[in-house]
Amino acid sequence: LPIPPPAKVGGMAKGRVASHKMAVKDALGWTVVDIQADDKDDISEEVIREKLKKASGANYDLGSNAGGNYESKAGEIQAAGRNNYQTLEKESNIGPVVFETRALPKETPIDLGGRPMVASATEGKKNTVIRDEVEVAAAKKGEE
Repeated sequence: LPIPPPAKVGGMAKGRVASHKMAVKDALGWTVVDIQADDKDDISEEVIREKLKKASGANYDLGSNAGGNYESKAGEIQAAGRNNYQTLEKESNIGPVVFETRALPKETPIDLGGRPMVASATEGKKNTVIRDEVEVAAAKKGEE
């Protein structure tokens, strides 16, 4: 990332530097976090670590450092979630998978109106047009 201009630099100079931002990003390639900084305090290690942590996805330490003393509660949160899931799994009405061991009766799928959705072989043949592609090509030549 480019070094932020000092606070004493005027607006025009800052604007000229800012116009090169895309060229610098293209030269660096893919980045995880983009930090807009006007002062060195804006890019302290603590600020960068916090921004990276937020950008990385799930934050299992949420709220654990509210009192000022950092203490990770990630393990406790994961364990509580696992226990809750296992409890809900035991209470569910979903049983084990049972495979049929007998032949199923012959059934015809029907639509909401009770009409069969699968045509018989006889009905299917009525709707099938079989044509000789050689005859069709010869007939087209004769029409020209």
